[in-house]
Amino acid sequence: MPLRRSIAIALLLCVSSGCAHSREPAIARPHAEIGESAVCNLPDEGRFLGIEPPPEIAQAHWFRSGTVPPDFEPAAAVTCDESFGPSITANLTTNFYEHRWEGDFTAAVAKLNAPSEGRRRDQGSCPVASTVPLADLWLIDARGRIVRPSYPVDECGFQQLGGLVEIEKLDEVRRTEHIVSLTPDAVLQRIGCGTIRLTPTIGEQHLVAERYWVSDGICRYTAAAGGEVVFAGATQLSESFGESFEHLRRADACSEVARTTVGTTLTRAEPGYTEPIPVLIEVDGCQRILIQGHVPLQASPQIIARVA
Repeated sequence: MPLRRSIAIALLLCVSSGCAHSREPAIARPHAEIGESAVCNLPDEGRFLGIEPPPEIAQAHWFRSGTVPPDFEPAAAVTCDESFGPSITANLTTNFYEHRWEGDFTAAVAKLNAPSEGRRRDQGSCPVASTVPLADLWLIDARGRIVRPSYPVDECGFQQLGGLVEIEKLDEVRRTEHIVSLTPDAVLQRIGCGTIRLTPTIGEQHLVAERYWVSDGICRYTAAAGGEVVFAGATQLSESFGESFEHLRRADACSEVARTTVGTTLTRAEPGYTEPIPVLIEVDGCQRILIQGHVPLQASPQIIARVA
C-alpha cells in the first residue's frame, strides 16, 4: 500500500476513534479483606480540624480494600457521609450520618469489580483531579462479615463510582446519626466566623459589592438577659448571599440595640487581598449591615429572612 494512502487511512482512523492514548498494562486489584464489623470512619475534614471521633466509632479498624471476593454475597451496605452537616449547635456539636442499604446488589458488585484501565502514559494530558471526598462504603453479608470495596480507575486514575451509585439506588432501611464535638478553633476554621462575636468598626468606605466575595458561613449570636453576647450556633449556607449586598442603601440613623446578630466575612476579590473583613448583620433592632471600615448599610428583608 502506498505510504501516502497508509497515512491517510491512519489519520481517518485517528479522527474516528479519538486517537486513543498509549496506556500501560492494567494492574489487577486484589480481593478486599473480609472483616467482622463495619465502623464508619470520621469524615476527612474532621482529621484536618483535629476533631476526636465520637466513642462509637473511635475503635474503627482498617481493612484492606479491593474487589468483592467471589464467595462474598452482600446482603446490605453501609455508607457514611463524606462530610459533616451544615449546622453547628450552640454547644459546638455537628453531625454526620451512617446509612444502611438493602436490596439486589448484582449491578453494584459488577461495577465495583470491573477491571481498571491501564494507566495513560501521558498523564499530562489528563484532566485535573478532583479533591471531592467520597462516602465511606462497606458491604455486609448474611453472616455479618464485612468488606470495604475499592473502585476501578480509568486511564487517568479517576475512580469509577458506578458501584456506589447503584448502592444508593437501593432501599435505605436505616439512618444513624453520629454527633461530633468541635473546638472553638475548629468552628472558626470550618465556618469562617467564630464563637466570639466581632463587632466591626464603622468607617467611611463605601462598599463596591462586585469587588468582594461574601462567605457562605454565618455565626449567630444572641444577647443574654445581662447583656452578654453568646454564641447561638453556626450554619454553612447552601449558597452565598453576596449578590444581596448589591444596591443596598446607607443605613438610617438609629440607636436601637440588636439582641440577635449574625456574623460573616467579606474577602476582596483582588490579587493580594486574602484577609477576611468582619461583617455583622443585625437581625432585629436597626437591621443594619456593619462592615469593618465601611458605612453601615440597611439590610434588605431578603437578607434578614436568609440569616434569621
